[in-house]
Amino acid sequence: MMPHRPMITLVAVPGVVMMLMLGCSRNHDLAGATTETTNGVVGSIRNGDDTPAQNTVVRLLPDGYDPVSDGALDRGFIDTTDAEGAFSFRRIAPGRYAVLARKREAALSSMIRDVTVTDDSVTAVPPANLDKSGSIATDFSSSGSTLAGGYVYIPGTDIFSTVENDGSAFLGDVPPGTVSAVILASGNNGKRNVLRNEITVTAGDTVTIEQPLWKYSRRLGLNTTPDGAGVAADVCNFPVLIRLNSGNFDFTQARTDGGDFMFVGSDKVALPYEIERLDASGGRAEIWVKVDTIFGNDSGQSITMYWGNPDAADSSRSNAVFDTAAGFQGVWHMGDAADGTFRDATINRYEGVTSDTARPQVAEGAIGNCSMFDGAADYITMPNTADGRLNFKEKDYYTVCAWVFIDTFDRASHCIVSKGYQQYYLRSTYISADLSFTTPVWEFVEFSETDNWQPSTSPAASGQWALLVGVRQGTRQFLFCNGVLVDSTVDVWQNAVSRNTANDLYIGRFKDSVTVPPVQTGVGYNYFKGSIDEVRIISAAQSPDWVRLCYMNQRPDDRLVVFR
Repeated sequence: MMPHRPMITLVAVPGVVMMLMLGCSRNHDLAGATTETTNGVVGSIRNGDDTPAQNTVVRLLPDGYDPVSDGALDRGFIDTTDAEGAFSFRRIAPGRYAVLARKREAALSSMIRDVTVTDDSVTAVPPANLDKSGSIATDFSSSGSTLAGGYVYIPGTDIFSTVENDGSAFLGDVPPGTVSAVILASGNNGKRNVLRNEITVTAGDTVTIEQPLWKYSRRLGLNTTPDGAGVAADVCNFPVLIRLNSGNFDFTQARTDGGDFMFVGSDKVALPYEIERLDASGGRAEIWVKVDTIFGNDSGQSITMYWGNPDAADSSRSNAVFDTAAGFQGVWHMGDAADGTFRDATINRYEGVTSDTARPQVAEGAIGNCSMFDGAADYITMPNTADGRLNFKEKDYYTVCAWVFIDTFDRASHCIVSKGYQQYYLRSTYISADLSFTTPVWEFVEFSETDNWQPSTSPAASGQWALLVGVRQGTRQFLFCNGVLVDSTVDVWQNAVSRNTANDLYIGRFKDSVTVPPVQTGVGYNYFKGSIDEVRIISAAQSPDWVRLCYMNQRPDDRLVVFR
């Protein structure tokens, strides 16, 4: 039987139909309790064909209602529609509510949200039509968290689910439409965590919340078509650079240390990542994410970035991104040396060291921060690398990479990275065997016991960043500049000098003063004058597609990653 409806008087309010109720009744303090006011909520429920939906159970639920901790609703907040599909609630405490109508046996439901109740008036809500209920599924099994005794619920509804032993939770009988939030209540401490805001539930369908403990997510496309990075072949084990700024990311939503970041591939498996720099106050960050395979000539591939989990364990691991199994034997981001130590991102931990009088300055680089060398004394040494994994054999397979910037060239040579003048190195120089260079060149060299210096060169430009990649592939040698192959020939500078592999790796100069031909210019340590960023030594001859993908992804106007 429907509750007795008091006499009512219509009140004209712009945009809302309201009615005054005569008389008063007792007051309740809590949601689901009555109040000493003459007010209420009335409305009607319709079937899909717009006929009255009689015998439909209707609940009036306070905003933020928790169906577990707030207990059962008072009887005065549950009604059943009459033959006209009408429902009525009386003597309601002022506040915001939602009307939830449900025919459970037919899996039909409807919800009217943001119903405002005031003193001494009745709110008439618009008719609502029943539709097939949807559902929301969550899975905490990969979160590493213990959620025994916890439950998931939709605030302002009677919908909840306990978290099962396998980490799953399933919310059924969800009315179609936009759900304001889904919340996890932890069983051990009562803490509440908003899993997602604004979830759209389609009639009859199930929405799955991926990585539910992370509040925010965004899909990052990887475009290798000609409109993007322009890479035709697949590239494996690739560290993708993700640049965040205030235009594509809200830093206030994440922890200031980035410890709540997570990246997931299309197979829902978490991807290794490393935060190179996170400057939340400055609104900028550079993050490396390892993707197993970047598909060539493809615009449909994507990964998903998650953030907004205050309890997440920081899983940034540089050595998982720059894995020695993929050939990365030394990787220096070049911007983290405030204490004089240049950290190697690989597990080899070939940490670079300097002295106080020879320390390059930290500056803004091609990727995050870089090191700026004075051309007179600054350099970096990687101790104990003479006989380590950076000590490649003659005619071996390896790759040497660096971003470099030189303001202006002079008539001298400047070493970028070297393992001795008689093993392998990258530099800028004017020197050639026949003194024919009149303009500066970039140079990648391997030293041969029989042929001596074997350089590959390309004209160099000042006043701009350049990505230099030298590749040795047995007897073949290649030099790339900004993703383009610029020299595949090998010149020969011969002299009665033996190959020397006893040197450690140096950045910014040679270990010893150059005292062997050609010495017409460039005598000395060849100190670098300019900026160096992202130095990598790889025990594999990387492909032209890999080199191009590096440049297209790392250039200032990244052509690989698309924020969607």
